[in-house]
Amino acid sequence: MQTDPNTAVLHILIAEDDAGHTTAIRRRLEQDYPEARMTVVASLREYRESIAAVSPTIAIMDLNLPDGRSLDLLTAVPAPAFPVIIMTSFGNEQVAVDAIKAGALDYIVKSTETFAAIGASVGRALREWSLLQEKKQMEQLLKESQAQIIQQEKMASIGQLAAGVAHEINNPMGYITSNMNMLGRYADKLVRFIEAQSQAVASCADEATKTSLAELRRQLKLDAVMKDLRELIDESLEGANRVSKIVQDLKSFSRAEGNEAVRCDLNETIRSTINIVHNEIKYVAELELQLGDIPAVLCRPQQISQVVMNLLVNAAHAITGKGIIRLATTLADDTVEINVSDNGGGISPEHLEKIFEPFFTTKEAGKGTGLGLAISSDIVRKHGGELLVRSVVGSGTTFTVRLPCKQELSG
Repeated sequence: MQTDPNTAVLHILIAEDDAGHTTAIRRRLEQDYPEARMTVVASLREYRESIAAVSPTIAIMDLNLPDGRSLDLLTAVPAPAFPVIIMTSFGNEQVAVDAIKAGALDYIVKSTETFAAIGASVGRALREWSLLQEKKQMEQLLKESQAQIIQQEKMASIGQLAAGVAHEINNPMGYITSNMNMLGRYADKLVRFIEAQSQAVASCADEATKTSLAELRRQLKLDAVMKDLRELIDESLEGANRVSKIVQDLKSFSRAEGNEAVRCDLNETIRSTINIVHNEIKYVAELELQLGDIPAVLCRPQQISQVVMNLLVNAAHAITGKGIIRLATTLADDTVEINVSDNGGGISPEHLEKIFEPFFTTKEAGKGTGLGLAISSDIVRKHGGELLVRSVVGSGTTFTVRLPCKQELSG
């Protein structure tokens, strides 16, 4: 549906099949609204065609038209983007109630007096419609504010939980790492002793003893055990060190001062964030990291981490099968850019203009709240930057976070 390009002009759509009534209504409206544009139709089919071409400012509809009842049409389609006045020759209280339930803003009974006052009815309906739209906008703003407060509380709770988990993990990981290092030293000593013992046996034992020990060594696969022992310990230490790094990243993510603005190395913030969401990505995509030479940026690191986390998780969800996610940082003039690209299915044009709206999501139920991008956009805006998106259906999507190197933070 297109909107009237000349929004300053009042466009009144009249749906009435009685020529005499149409003339009376039109004559009065031309007196009260001499600059108004008027369109007259005589059936529901013509009404549908008219609003599909250009949305009117207001519609006045007869209750019964040759091809059906107006209330049935109003009930069957989404709520109109303009006020509707229903009029009928014979009405009662129940018809009035049905009209309002169907989506009409007002209900009038046809008469000479009603036609004479139709201009006032139109003016009243337009004022009420304007107030209703303002109320809806305020309710939407309130809903968005509540959602952001809830999300902030969730993030604070997640931060506290992460800090507690990090603390609980850190202690056992400390002695696991210490024990593995000690085990490695013990293993080296055992290997040295076994080799020395083998040399001693080879120089002084009789042939029967040598043969017996060699057979036992073969059965126990002792050579392979000694070779694998050091590799197993090294791999376990590497895993323990990775857990410790994740714990440090969780501490960084949940630190109490995370809401304060500081000069921050965004590349390091990104690396920490990747450690946290690594498990979300590794099964669906290969992550290609291209971190450029960028200056420190004044920001709230925890909030920027949240933005990067949202973009990476969205990229992972956009990929079917095994794909590629590219994350790059660059410096363009006085602006640092963080680009997150995926080779998923892309975003359709009709959805692209809505993705930053709160609660809008194309994900299946239970997989997305529709808040991630809205909150991310708000965070970037409060950092004096902008969050941009480019997408081609079938090829993938790129989100770009642009943050000025010198800026004043708001909020």
